[in-house]
Amino acid sequence: METLSVRCNHCGAPLQVAEDTRFVTCQFCQSSLEVKRTDSSVFTEEVAKIAENTGKMAGSLEVITVQNEIEKLDREMGLEQVPTSKKGGGGLAGGIVGAAFGLFFAVVCFLMASGFSSAGAGMFTIVPVGMGIFGLVMAGSALIGSVNHEAHRSKYQERREELEQKLEALKQK
Repeated sequence: METLSVRCNHCGAPLQVAEDTRFVTCQFCQSSLEVKRTDSSVFTEEVAKIAENTGKMAGSLEVITVQNEIEKLDREMGLEQVPTSKKGGGGLAGGIVGAAFGLFFAVVCFLMASGFSSAGAGMFTIVPVGMGIFGLVMAGSALIGSVNHEAHRSKYQERREELEQKLEALKQK
């Protein structure tokens, strides 16, 4: 078997290694070394430095992973990042206003149906009653939608804050 002559990159001592050797320990300084080969050279690198660099890369990867989680969370929220005035919603207050408008619309429609009924126009009472029911449904939908929206937004904000704290802790390392 053919041996190669290389030097320890920690202390500079000469080392004799077999062609297929991948790891070696220096007899003089006891450094653990990896034998590296290129087309034109053979050299050694301390395993401790490799482990240190691997640890740094793992830390960087963890930071990138948390950053990607934050970006994914933001993408999932979609329109939540658009200011309220641009998207036309108003959160809980908008839901209450929408519900009040729906109830007002329903009351007006039911009053119209009552008026048509007392005037003897029985067939014409169906349309305002239907519109009144539609108004009630829309009022409930506006209120429920705004409550759900606020709950979803609250969960989003909690998760984002948690991820930002985790990211800051990772960057402190």
